[in-house]
Amino acid sequence: MVKKLPAAVRDIPGAGGVRESNAAAVLGAIRTDGPLSRAAIARLTSLSMPTVSRQVSALAELELLREVPGVSVTREVGRPTVPVDLNDEVIAACGVHIGITTTTYGLTNLRGRLLDSERMPTPAGEPQEVLQRIALEVGAFLRNWTDRKIIGIGLAVGGQVDAERGLLQHEPLGWRGVPARAVLEEVTGLPVHLDGHVPAMATAELLFGAAGRAQSSLYFYAREMVGVALSVDGVLHRGPGLSGSIAHLPIGSSVPCSCGRTGCLEATVAERSVVEQAQRAGVIDKPDIRLLRAAAEAGDAAADRILVERARALGRAVGIVRDVVNPELVVLGGQAITDAPDYLGELLDAFAGTTALPGTDLVEVTRFGPDVQAMAACTGLLTQLYDHPLSILGA
Repeated sequence: MVKKLPAAVRDIPGAGGVRESNAAAVLGAIRTDGPLSRAAIARLTSLSMPTVSRQVSALAELELLREVPGVSVTREVGRPTVPVDLNDEVIAACGVHIGITTTTYGLTNLRGRLLDSERMPTPAGEPQEVLQRIALEVGAFLRNWTDRKIIGIGLAVGGQVDAERGLLQHEPLGWRGVPARAVLEEVTGLPVHLDGHVPAMATAELLFGAAGRAQSSLYFYAREMVGVALSVDGVLHRGPGLSGSIAHLPIGSSVPCSCGRTGCLEATVAERSVVEQAQRAGVIDKPDIRLLRAAAEAGDAAADRILVERARALGRAVGIVRDVVNPELVVLGGQAITDAPDYLGELLDAFAGTTALPGTDLVEVTRFGPDVQAMAACTGLLTQLYDHPLSILGA
């Protein structure tokens, strides 16, 4: 049986306060710079030594921290001290990403290391039935990890998400006002954290990627859907109401969009659009992106041209959005980018030719690669844990 922990922080009255804030500060310092001595934690957090000692003890009791004898840390004045570090052998977060064609679920430890993951075709049918089937698969998956304390399930989905009420709307799947959180919680018995997939991916970059050390960052995602998320001073921007969209950003292509216009970004670069174009051109005999890439690798000029055009369209879009928000860092994610490394040069060249701002070396590719969906879904829960460790674990 999966070990159950207290409900998510949304269900805990009075979550927060000075004690919680201090615990989060200590845990955050160790996450980013650990292992650390207690004196180093005090310097980094501006907390007193007695406060640091109390918080370290409390977090160790919750199995979030552990002492690591024999590990060298920065030089300290006085007697040698035993540093503390994250205890990444106990707590884990599960994540589920529901895509148009593929659903991915996995489990990460406190450091954001993916312990295991599985993929399945996204089931067809009524939304609640689909969610129940996915929840049953996830439950079976988690039964292989009974030695871990699972803090809950992060659900990341494309489309529009009402995280407060646990509802989602996903036009390509035909889902409207689906009570996703309630369905998964009922089947699994675990608290569920719901988020849009692009904000979730941007959160993963803030917590475990390069974006966490940048003053501002733009996360750009492309696969079947496209999206961006902006972070400033380590905080993800979330506007009021529905999330923003770049699906219909005009990028100058000749591809017709379902909205009635021509040249919209998502209609141009979406995986389904690209493979359908290749099939119509006789490059591949069925709509499969792997066949298209294989054809390009085998020297098919038409296949190569299609992938070059896709990469350059993505590069133009990145350049346009970069000029609007002017971030310190741009992080690229999604299989349209990570599964096509041979075309990254074309993307970056188109970006450099589009952006009007100085400097073109601020772009990098996510380190999560094809695991980005599973990682992103797990990270929403881990963010809650790092922000509210005492409340999440019932201290």
